[in-house]
Amino acid sequence: MTMLLVRPSLIRSAAARRMSTVAASTVSSDVPSYVSEAPAATVSTLGNGVTVASLYNSDGSGSSYTTVRLSGIGSRFDTIGGESAILASSMGGIVGREHISLSSISSLSADAATANLDVLKGNLACKLAGLSYESQMLDQLHSTAYQNGPAGNSLGNALEGSAESVASVSAEDVATVLGGVNGSNVVVVGTGGGSHEQLVAEAEAAYGSLSGSDSKAVGSVADKSAFIGSDVRIRYDSHSTATIALGFEGASWTDPKAMPLALMSTLLGSFSKADGLGKNVAAAMCQEVADHELASSISAFSLSYSDSGLFGMVATAPDNKLDDLLWYVMPNFVRLAHGVSEEEFARAKVTLKTQILASYDGDIAAGEQMAQQIATVGRVISLTEMLAKVDALTMGDVKAAAGEVINDQDHALAAIGGIHELPDYNWIRRHSYMLRY
Repeated sequence: MTMLLVRPSLIRSAAARRMSTVAASTVSSDVPSYVSEAPAATVSTLGNGVTVASLYNSDGSGSSYTTVRLSGIGSRFDTIGGESAILASSMGGIVGREHISLSSISSLSADAATANLDVLKGNLACKLAGLSYESQMLDQLHSTAYQNGPAGNSLGNALEGSAESVASVSAEDVATVLGGVNGSNVVVVGTGGGSHEQLVAEAEAAYGSLSGSDSKAVGSVADKSAFIGSDVRIRYDSHSTATIALGFEGASWTDPKAMPLALMSTLLGSFSKADGLGKNVAAAMCQEVADHELASSISAFSLSYSDSGLFGMVATAPDNKLDDLLWYVMPNFVRLAHGVSEEEFARAKVTLKTQILASYDGDIAAGEQMAQQIATVGRVISLTEMLAKVDALTMGDVKAAAGEVINDQDHALAAIGGIHELPDYNWIRRHSYMLRY
């Protein structure tokens, strides 16, 4: 598989690509051999800053897949709203908040988008009209949490714009999205069957003409996104259910709290009536939600970006159960700052490691992970190191991260539907800490 990633100019030293001393010293002896003995990625850098990485089969056989990921382009950098989504659609890709993922290597051109702009805008408008409430509330959560972001660099922008903003996007707006892309923005990753030398040659042919630029440290930004405690509530008394998204300021990709927060989201877990597990679900919070029939679905999340993040949960619940839902959810969040049982902690570690391994299931998935890592932390992180980082986590790490993120901290909230019983902001804020005497 071949993957391209265009991103903000970053610098990666050779030392940064090696396993850290701490991680190397904590590699668990029970790491499976198929993980510990897996081949390492090969990384090269072209003269203009393009980074080429590959993890091919040892004999070069097998299918070769192509995935393209453009970072530094995405909804965060939209000035109108939806232009990155339109560009991604024209190239057969998917838009993210700080990247665009494509299914093939192609020239960085907006010609297809500008030539079929009306069709693409119509398709996107139809897609927006059919968005689930969960997707809408995650958009609204970002919008209220990062409401003071500057134009052209705001995590508060809607992922794919709004019906109004999409309608006003022009061909020039879409073309501007690709402006400023240079060699140091580009990462090309190949997996499956292939040759690293051939991949380098293809990358040179496709992107060797891009100009270079001054680079900066991985994860650095001009201005950190400002998280603002706030909420947005869209009330429909005619609805019998409500969807809510609750979030605290989380961790960026390079923040030491990122891994503890990932473990915390596993501790909180997820539940859906459609799964059929009921109260037999492992996570304590989800057991209580299922036992008292407080929600049809609930899921914890930890989202990381280049300079900030969101940690929280999204849930869909009956309109007359919202007060009870928050009564049980908030103590489960807060107790992470005071410690959980050893059994819960051990089970969450196993679950997190399973999720990490699953994220590498297949050549395409492995390539996506490699590209993301190069873009966000500046190097490819081996599975051995990632599992070692999970093994090295302690209860103290979780309590410290929860103490900074949740305990007595402001939150952001977005809700839609029958929310007449949803507690107000101050009630939720008061229940973000315990009173102990």
